[in-house]
Amino acid sequence: MNSIVLSTTTINTPNHNLCDDSSYHTIDLTPWDLQFLPYGVNQKGLIYRHPVKQDTSNQIKHLKHSLSSTLKMFPSFMGRLKIKEHEDNTISCSITCNNEGALFVHAAAENTSVDDILVTTYNPQILKSFFPLNGVKNYQGTSNPLFAVQVTELVNGIFIGCTINHVVADGTSIWHFINSWAEMSRGCLEISKIPSFERWFPNDIQRPIRFPFTIEPQNNHYNNDNQKDNHKPPVRLFHFTKENIAKLKFKANLEAGAKNISSLQALYTHIWRSIIRSKNLDPEEEVNCVLAIGIRPRLIPPLKEGYFGNAVIDYKVTMKVCELLENNGLGKCASKMNKMIALQSDEKLKNHYENWLKIPGFFNVGKYDNETLMFGSSPRFDVYGNDFGWGKPVGVRHGGLNKKSGFISVVAGGEEGSMDFELCFSYETLEAICNDPEFMEVVSN
Repeated sequence: MNSIVLSTTTINTPNHNLCDDSSYHTIDLTPWDLQFLPYGVNQKGLIYRHPVKQDTSNQIKHLKHSLSSTLKMFPSFMGRLKIKEHEDNTISCSITCNNEGALFVHAAAENTSVDDILVTTYNPQILKSFFPLNGVKNYQGTSNPLFAVQVTELVNGIFIGCTINHVVADGTSIWHFINSWAEMSRGCLEISKIPSFERWFPNDIQRPIRFPFTIEPQNNHYNNDNQKDNHKPPVRLFHFTKENIAKLKFKANLEAGAKNISSLQALYTHIWRSIIRSKNLDPEEEVNCVLAIGIRPRLIPPLKEGYFGNAVIDYKVTMKVCELLENNGLGKCASKMNKMIALQSDEKLKNHYENWLKIPGFFNVGKYDNETLMFGSSPRFDVYGNDFGWGKPVGVRHGGLNKKSGFISVVAGGEEGSMDFELCFSYETLEAICNDPEFMEVVSN
Protein backbone atom coordinates (compact mmCIF):
# COMPACT_ATOMS: atom_id res chain seq x y z
CA MET A 1 0.00 0.00 0.00
CA ASN A 2 1.37 3.40 -1.03
CA SER A 3 0.20 7.00 -1.04
CA ILE A 4 -1.31 8.31 -4.28
CA VAL A 5 0.34 11.27 -6.02
CA LEU A 6 -2.23 13.95 -6.88
CA SER A 7 0.07 16.54 -8.47
CA THR A 8 3.70 17.56 -8.93
CA THR A 9 4.98 21.12 -9.27
CA THR A 10 8.41 22.56 -9.96
CA ILE A 11 9.04 25.53 -7.67
CA ASN A 12 11.16 28.27 -9.27
CA THR A 13 11.91 31.65 -7.75
CA PRO A 14 12.37 34.91 -9.66
CA ASN A 15 15.48 37.01 -8.95
CA HIS A 16 17.02 34.62 -6.47
CA ASN A 17 19.79 36.24 -4.47
CA LEU A 18 23.01 34.63 -5.66
CA CYS A 19 22.42 34.84 -9.42
CA ASP A 20 22.65 37.78 -11.78
CA ASP A 21 21.40 38.17 -15.33
CA SER A 22 24.68 37.22 -17.01
CA SER A 23 25.98 34.20 -15.09
CA TYR A 24 25.06 31.43 -12.67
CA HIS A 25 26.59 31.39 -9.23
CA THR A 26 28.76 28.33 -8.64
CA ILE A 27 29.44 26.85 -5.19
CA ASP A 28 32.63 24.80 -5.01
CA LEU A 29 32.42 21.85 -2.63
CA THR A 30 34.62 20.67 0.24
CA PRO A 31 35.64 17.11 1.18
CA TRP A 32 32.90 17.27 3.83
CA ASP A 33 30.38 17.68 0.99
CA LEU A 34 32.01 15.42 -1.58
CA GLN A 35 32.22 12.40 0.76
CA PHE A 36 28.46 11.90 0.29
CA LEU A 37 28.43 11.74 -3.54
CA PRO A 38 27.69 7.99 -3.84
CA TYR A 39 25.35 7.93 -0.81
CA GLY A 40 21.55 8.09 -0.90
CA VAL A 41 19.69 11.38 -0.47
CA ASN A 42 18.63 12.44 3.05
CA GLN A 43 14.97 12.22 4.15
CA LYS A 44 13.26 14.00 7.07
CA GLY A 45 9.55 13.92 7.84
CA LEU A 46 7.12 15.78 10.13
CA ILE A 47 3.63 14.60 11.13
CA TYR A 48 0.76 17.01 11.90
CA ARG A 49 -2.69 16.24 13.27
CA HIS A 50 -5.85 17.91 11.88
CA PRO A 51 -9.58 17.46 12.37
CA VAL A 52 -11.04 14.67 10.23
CA LYS A 53 -12.21 15.83 6.75
CA GLN A 54 -10.57 19.26 7.07
CA ASP A 55 -10.30 20.99 3.69
CA THR A 56 -6.56 21.22 3.08
CA SER A 57 -6.59 22.88 -0.37
CA ASN A 58 -5.73 26.33 0.99
CA GLN A 59 -3.11 24.78 3.22
CA ILE A 60 -1.37 23.15 0.24
CA LYS A 61 -1.39 26.44 -1.71
CA HIS A 62 -0.02 28.27 1.33
CA LEU A 63 2.82 25.74 1.71
CA LYS A 64 3.78 26.12 -1.96
CA HIS A 65 3.81 29.91 -1.68
CA SER A 66 5.83 29.99 1.55
CA LEU A 67 8.25 27.38 0.14
CA SER A 68 8.87 29.57 -2.91
CA SER A 69 9.48 32.60 -0.68
CA THR A 70 11.93 30.65 1.49
CA LEU A 71 13.83 29.15 -1.44
CA LYS A 72 14.69 32.68 -2.64
CA MET A 73 17.11 32.78 0.32
CA PHE A 74 18.45 29.23 -0.28
CA PRO A 75 19.47 29.20 -3.97
CA SER A 76 21.64 26.09 -3.61
CA PHE A 77 18.40 24.09 -3.21
CA MET A 78 17.18 25.52 -6.51
CA GLY A 79 20.20 24.42 -8.53
CA ARG A 80 21.79 21.21 -9.77
CA LEU A 81 25.11 19.49 -9.29
CA LYS A 82 27.67 19.90 -12.04
CA ILE A 83 30.15 17.03 -12.40
CA LYS A 84 33.01 17.84 -14.76
CA GLU A 85 35.49 15.30 -16.12
CA HIS A 86 39.10 16.45 -16.48
CA GLU A 87 41.90 15.33 -18.79
CA ASP A 88 43.82 13.68 -15.91
CA ASN A 89 40.98 11.18 -15.28
CA THR A 90 39.71 13.09 -12.28
CA ILE A 91 36.41 14.87 -11.80
CA SER A 92 35.25 17.95 -9.94
CA CYS A 93 31.81 18.64 -8.55
CA SER A 94 30.06 21.91 -7.75
CA ILE A 95 26.56 23.30 -7.24
CA THR A 96 25.27 25.53 -10.03
CA CYS A 97 22.56 27.86 -8.70
CA ASN A 98 20.68 27.92 -11.99
CA ASN A 99 17.12 28.06 -10.62
CA GLU A 100 16.10 24.78 -12.26
CA GLY A 101 13.83 24.42 -9.30
CA ALA A 102 12.77 22.31 -6.34
CA LEU A 103 10.04 19.67 -6.49
CA PHE A 104 6.70 19.92 -4.67
CA VAL A 105 4.53 16.78 -4.60
CA HIS A 106 0.94 16.69 -3.33
CA ALA A 107 -0.24 13.20 -2.36
CA ALA A 108 -2.92 11.43 -0.36
CA ALA A 109 -3.09 8.31 1.81
CA GLU A 110 -6.84 8.09 2.24
CA ASN A 111 -6.92 5.10 4.60
CA THR A 112 -3.94 6.07 6.78
CA SER A 113 -4.37 8.06 10.00
CA VAL A 114 -1.80 9.87 12.11
CA ASP A 115 -1.96 7.10 14.72
CA ASP A 116 -1.25 4.47 12.05
CA ILE A 117 2.21 6.05 11.91
CA LEU A 118 2.70 7.13 15.52
CA VAL A 119 1.16 4.27 17.50
CA THR A 120 2.85 1.31 15.84
CA THR A 121 5.55 -1.02 17.08
CA TYR A 122 7.47 -0.78 13.82
CA ASN A 123 7.50 1.92 11.13
CA PRO A 124 4.79 0.98 8.59
CA GLN A 125 5.74 0.09 5.00
CA ILE A 126 3.65 2.97 3.63
CA LEU A 127 6.01 5.49 5.27
CA LYS A 128 8.51 5.15 2.41
CA SER A 129 5.92 6.44 -0.08
CA PHE A 130 5.58 9.69 1.93
CA PHE A 131 8.99 10.85 0.64
CA PRO A 132 9.84 11.89 -2.94
CA LEU A 133 12.91 10.80 -4.94
CA ASN A 134 13.24 7.37 -3.36
CA GLY A 135 16.26 5.48 -4.69
CA VAL A 136 18.11 8.60 -5.88
CA LYS A 137 21.83 8.87 -5.12
CA ASN A 138 23.44 12.22 -4.40
CA TYR A 139 25.61 12.23 -7.54
CA GLN A 140 22.37 12.05 -9.54
CA GLY A 141 21.71 15.63 -8.45
CA THR A 142 23.00 16.61 -11.89
CA SER A 143 19.51 15.84 -13.24
CA ASN A 144 17.36 15.51 -10.09
CA PRO A 145 16.18 18.31 -7.78
CA LEU A 146 18.48 18.98 -4.83
CA PHE A 147 15.42 19.59 -2.64
CA ALA A 148 12.02 17.93 -2.92
CA VAL A 149 9.04 17.86 -0.59
CA GLN A 150 5.93 15.70 -0.55
CA VAL A 151 2.88 16.83 1.40
CA THR A 152 0.71 13.76 1.99
CA GLU A 153 -2.86 14.16 3.22
CA LEU A 154 -3.82 11.63 5.91
CA VAL A 155 -7.28 10.86 7.31
CA ASN A 156 -6.72 13.28 10.19
CA GLY A 157 -3.50 15.12 9.40
CA ILE A 158 -0.67 15.67 6.97
CA PHE A 159 2.86 14.36 6.57
CA ILE A 160 5.55 16.71 5.24
CA GLY A 161 8.36 14.58 3.84
CA CYS A 162 11.52 16.39 2.71
CA THR A 163 14.21 14.79 0.52
CA ILE A 164 17.53 16.65 0.40
CA ASN A 165 20.70 15.99 -1.56
CA HIS A 166 23.31 15.24 1.11
CA VAL A 167 26.13 16.80 -0.93
CA VAL A 168 24.35 20.14 -0.52
CA ALA A 169 23.43 20.05 3.17
CA ASP A 170 23.96 18.10 6.39
CA GLY A 171 21.43 17.71 9.21
CA THR A 172 22.24 21.11 10.73
CA SER A 173 21.62 22.86 7.41
CA ILE A 174 18.56 20.78 6.55
CA TRP A 175 16.79 21.74 9.77
CA HIS A 176 17.99 25.34 9.33
CA PHE A 177 16.06 25.39 6.06
CA ILE A 178 12.94 23.64 7.41
CA ASN A 179 12.92 25.97 10.46
CA SER A 180 13.15 28.95 8.07
CA TRP A 181 10.33 27.60 5.90
CA ALA A 182 8.12 27.21 8.97
CA GLU A 183 8.90 30.80 10.01
CA MET A 184 7.93 32.14 6.59
CA SER A 185 4.79 30.00 6.57
CA ARG A 186 3.75 31.46 9.95
CA GLY A 187 3.97 34.94 8.43
CA CYS A 188 7.38 36.08 9.66
CA LEU A 189 8.79 38.86 7.50
CA GLU A 190 12.34 37.55 7.77
CA ILE A 191 14.06 34.36 8.89
CA SER A 192 15.91 34.26 12.20
CA LYS A 193 19.19 32.80 10.84
CA ILE A 194 20.65 33.95 7.51
CA PRO A 195 22.41 31.16 5.57
CA SER A 196 26.02 31.50 4.40
CA PHE A 197 26.90 29.53 1.26
CA GLU A 198 30.64 30.25 1.31
CA ARG A 199 32.42 26.93 1.87
CA TRP A 200 35.55 26.56 4.01
CA PHE A 201 38.80 26.02 2.09
CA PRO A 202 42.46 26.29 3.14
CA ASN A 203 44.13 29.34 1.57
CA ASP A 204 46.36 27.47 -0.90
CA ILE A 205 43.90 24.86 -2.16
CA GLN A 206 43.08 24.45 -5.85
CA ARG A 207 39.38 24.97 -6.50
CA PRO A 208 37.33 23.14 -7.51
CA ILE A 209 38.81 20.07 -5.84
CA ARG A 210 39.68 17.32 -8.31
CA PHE A 211 39.47 13.65 -7.31
CA PRO A 212 39.06 10.19 -8.88
CA PHE A 213 35.46 8.99 -9.00
CA THR A 214 33.83 6.57 -11.46
CA ILE A 215 30.09 6.69 -11.16
CA GLU A 216 28.93 3.25 -12.32
CA PRO A 217 31.21 1.10 -10.10
CA GLN A 218 30.42 3.42 -7.18
CA ASN A 219 26.72 3.05 -7.86
CA ASN A 220 26.88 -0.72 -7.50
CA HIS A 221 29.27 -0.68 -4.55
CA TYR A 222 27.45 1.91 -2.48
CA ASN A 223 23.85 1.15 -3.40
CA ASN A 224 22.15 0.08 -0.19
CA ASP A 225 18.67 0.64 -1.62
CA ASN A 226 18.68 -2.41 -3.89
CA GLN A 227 16.98 -4.54 -1.26
CA LYS A 228 13.28 -5.08 -1.72
CA ASP A 229 11.24 -3.43 1.00
CA ASN A 230 10.19 -6.75 2.54
CA HIS A 231 13.87 -7.70 2.96
CA LYS A 232 14.93 -4.47 4.63
CA PRO A 233 15.41 -4.52 8.39
CA PRO A 234 12.51 -3.05 10.36
CA VAL A 235 12.72 0.25 12.24
CA ARG A 236 11.48 0.66 15.80
CA LEU A 237 11.30 3.85 17.84
CA PHE A 238 12.33 4.14 21.50
CA HIS A 239 11.51 7.15 23.68
CA PHE A 240 13.67 8.33 26.59
CA THR A 241 12.33 10.90 29.05
CA LYS A 242 14.37 13.76 30.49
CA GLU A 243 14.27 12.15 33.95
CA ASN A 244 15.49 8.74 32.78
CA ILE A 245 18.22 10.32 30.65
CA ALA A 246 19.44 12.27 33.70
CA LYS A 247 19.62 9.06 35.77
CA LEU A 248 21.58 7.27 33.05
CA LYS A 249 23.97 10.21 32.67
CA PHE A 250 24.56 10.27 36.43
CA LYS A 251 25.27 6.52 36.45
CA ALA A 252 27.74 6.80 33.54
CA ASN A 253 29.68 9.64 35.18
CA LEU A 254 29.65 7.84 38.54
CA GLU A 255 31.09 4.66 37.00
CA ALA A 256 33.73 6.62 35.09
CA GLY A 257 34.64 8.88 38.00
CA ALA A 258 33.93 11.82 35.71
CA LYS A 259 31.63 14.82 35.34
CA ASN A 260 31.84 15.54 31.62
CA ILE A 261 30.07 12.55 30.03
CA SER A 262 27.06 13.91 28.15
CA SER A 263 23.50 12.59 28.09
CA LEU A 264 23.94 11.56 24.46
CA GLN A 265 27.17 9.67 25.11
CA ALA A 266 25.50 7.80 27.98
CA LEU A 267 22.50 6.90 25.78
CA TYR A 268 24.69 5.81 22.86
CA THR A 269 26.57 3.47 25.19
CA HIS A 270 23.38 2.19 26.84
CA ILE A 271 21.95 1.21 23.43
CA TRP A 272 25.27 -0.26 22.24
CA ARG A 273 25.56 -2.47 25.34
CA SER A 274 22.05 -3.86 24.91
CA ILE A 275 22.54 -4.60 21.20
CA ILE A 276 25.80 -6.44 21.91
CA ARG A 277 24.22 -8.35 24.83
CA SER A 278 21.59 -9.65 22.43
CA LYS A 279 24.16 -11.15 20.04
CA ASN A 280 26.09 -13.55 22.34
CA LEU A 281 29.46 -12.66 20.83
CA ASP A 282 32.91 -13.87 21.87
CA PRO A 283 34.00 -11.73 24.87
CA GLU A 284 37.36 -11.02 23.21
CA GLU A 285 35.81 -9.90 19.91
CA GLU A 286 36.17 -6.22 19.01
CA VAL A 287 33.01 -4.32 18.10
CA ASN A 288 32.59 -0.83 16.67
CA CYS A 289 30.22 2.09 16.71
CA VAL A 290 30.45 5.04 14.33
CA LEU A 291 29.58 8.55 15.51
CA ALA A 292 28.87 11.66 13.47
CA ILE A 293 30.96 14.55 14.82
CA GLY A 294 30.05 18.14 14.05
CA ILE A 295 32.86 20.40 12.82
CA ARG A 296 31.28 23.87 13.00
CA PRO A 297 32.27 24.86 16.57
CA ARG A 298 35.58 22.95 16.56
CA LEU A 299 37.49 24.91 13.93
CA ILE A 300 39.45 28.03 14.92
CA PRO A 301 37.81 30.38 14.18
CA PRO A 302 34.48 28.50 14.20
CA LEU A 303 32.46 28.30 11.01
CA LYS A 304 29.75 30.92 10.62
CA GLU A 305 26.54 30.20 12.50
CA GLY A 306 24.58 29.97 9.25
CA TYR A 307 27.21 27.88 7.39
CA PHE A 308 25.01 26.08 4.86
CA GLY A 309 26.59 22.88 3.67
CA ASN A 310 28.19 19.82 5.24
CA ALA A 311 30.44 20.12 8.27
CA VAL A 312 30.49 16.64 9.78
CA ILE A 313 32.83 13.65 9.80
CA ASP A 314 32.34 10.13 11.12
CA TYR A 315 34.61 8.55 13.70
CA LYS A 316 34.82 4.96 14.89
CA VAL A 317 34.98 3.83 18.53
CA THR A 318 36.21 0.27 19.14
CA MET A 319 35.70 -1.81 22.30
CA LYS A 320 36.11 -5.44 23.24
CA VAL A 321 32.80 -7.14 24.02
CA CYS A 322 33.99 -7.99 27.55
CA GLU A 323 34.90 -4.34 28.22
CA LEU A 324 31.58 -3.10 26.94
CA LEU A 325 29.52 -5.55 29.00
CA GLU A 326 31.43 -5.56 32.30
CA ASN A 327 29.78 -4.06 35.38
CA ASN A 328 31.19 -0.57 34.85
CA GLY A 329 31.00 -0.84 31.06
CA LEU A 330 28.53 2.04 30.75
CA GLY A 331 30.97 4.50 32.31
CA LYS A 332 34.06 2.99 30.68
CA CYS A 333 32.69 3.09 27.14
CA ALA A 334 30.97 6.49 27.51
CA SER A 335 34.24 7.90 28.85
CA LYS A 336 36.14 6.55 25.83
CA MET A 337 33.58 8.18 23.51
CA ASN A 338 33.90 11.45 25.39
CA LYS A 339 37.70 11.50 25.18
CA MET A 340 37.68 10.56 21.48
CA ILE A 341 35.27 13.40 20.65
CA ALA A 342 37.32 15.85 22.74
CA LEU A 343 40.39 14.99 20.63
CA GLN A 344 38.73 16.32 17.46
CA SER A 345 40.63 19.60 17.60
CA ASP A 346 41.11 22.30 14.98
CA GLU A 347 44.46 20.77 14.04
CA LYS A 348 43.14 17.22 13.78
CA LEU A 349 40.12 18.22 11.69
CA LYS A 350 42.30 20.20 9.28
CA ASN A 351 44.65 17.21 8.98
CA HIS A 352 41.64 15.02 8.19
CA TYR A 353 40.63 17.50 5.47
CA GLU A 354 44.12 17.49 3.94
CA ASN A 355 44.35 13.70 4.08
CA TRP A 356 41.10 13.45 2.10
CA LEU A 357 42.68 15.55 -0.63
CA LYS A 358 45.52 13.00 -0.85
CA ILE A 359 43.35 9.87 -0.55
CA PRO A 360 39.67 10.69 -1.19
CA GLY A 361 37.18 8.48 0.62
CA PHE A 362 33.40 8.31 0.42
CA PHE A 363 30.76 7.63 3.03
CA ASN A 364 29.64 4.03 2.63
CA VAL A 365 27.41 2.21 5.11
CA GLY A 366 28.11 -1.00 3.19
CA LYS A 367 31.71 -1.14 4.42
CA TYR A 368 30.56 -1.82 8.00
CA ASP A 369 29.58 -5.28 9.20
CA ASN A 370 26.29 -6.08 10.94
CA GLU A 371 27.91 -5.82 14.37
CA THR A 372 28.75 -2.12 13.82
CA LEU A 373 26.36 0.56 15.08
CA MET A 374 26.09 3.85 13.17
CA PHE A 375 24.60 6.83 15.01
CA GLY A 376 23.23 9.72 12.97
CA SER A 377 21.25 12.95 13.32
CA SER A 378 21.15 14.93 16.59
CA PRO A 379 18.79 15.84 19.46
CA ARG A 380 19.99 19.45 19.14
CA PHE A 381 18.00 20.05 15.95
CA ASP A 382 14.80 22.04 16.42
CA VAL A 383 12.29 19.55 15.02
CA TYR A 384 9.24 20.24 17.18
CA GLY A 385 9.44 24.02 16.70
CA ASN A 386 8.32 23.66 13.09
CA ASP A 387 4.89 25.28 13.28
CA PHE A 388 3.77 26.17 9.75
CA GLY A 389 0.76 28.05 11.06
CA TRP A 390 -1.46 25.26 12.38
CA GLY A 391 0.47 23.98 15.39
CA LYS A 392 3.57 21.97 16.15
CA PRO A 393 4.24 18.48 14.76
CA VAL A 394 3.17 15.44 16.76
CA GLY A 395 5.94 13.23 15.42
CA VAL A 396 9.18 13.07 13.44
CA ARG A 397 10.26 10.24 11.15
CA HIS A 398 13.18 9.55 8.82
CA GLY A 399 12.84 8.00 5.37
CA GLY A 400 13.84 4.42 4.62
CA LEU A 401 16.64 5.30 2.22
CA ASN A 402 20.15 4.39 3.47
CA LYS A 403 18.73 2.22 6.24
CA LYS A 404 20.70 -0.92 6.98
CA SER A 405 20.95 -3.10 10.06
CA GLY A 406 22.84 -1.16 12.73
CA PHE A 407 21.71 2.32 11.69
CA ILE A 408 20.36 4.51 14.51
CA SER A 409 18.88 8.02 14.22
CA VAL A 410 18.27 10.33 17.18
CA VAL A 411 16.05 13.41 17.40
CA ALA A 412 14.67 15.53 20.20
CA GLY A 413 11.50 14.12 21.74
CA GLY A 414 8.17 15.88 21.98
CA GLU A 415 8.70 16.83 25.63
CA GLU A 416 11.55 19.14 26.61
CA GLY A 417 14.76 17.26 27.34
CA SER A 418 13.51 13.92 25.98
CA MET A 419 14.98 12.02 23.02
CA ASP A 420 13.66 9.59 20.41
CA PHE A 421 15.84 6.93 18.78
CA GLU A 422 14.97 5.06 15.59
CA LEU A 423 16.74 1.69 15.61
CA CYS A 424 17.12 -0.32 12.41
CA PHE A 425 17.92 -3.97 13.17
CA SER A 426 16.54 -7.44 12.55
CA TYR A 427 13.27 -8.38 14.27
CA GLU A 428 15.21 -10.83 16.42
CA THR A 429 17.58 -8.13 17.71
CA LEU A 430 14.82 -5.57 18.32
CA GLU A 431 12.70 -8.11 20.19
CA ALA A 432 15.75 -9.18 22.21
CA ILE A 433 16.52 -5.68 23.46
CA CYS A 434 12.82 -5.20 24.31
CA ASN A 435 13.21 -8.23 26.59
CA ASP A 436 16.39 -6.79 28.13
CA PRO A 437 15.39 -5.41 31.58
CA GLU A 438 18.51 -3.24 31.89
CA PHE A 439 17.76 -1.55 28.58
CA MET A 440 14.01 -1.19 29.05
CA GLU A 441 14.22 0.32 32.53
CA VAL A 442 15.36 3.56 30.83
CA VAL A 443 12.85 3.38 27.93
CA SER A 444 9.46 5.11 28.24
CA ASN A 445 7.54 3.97 25.15
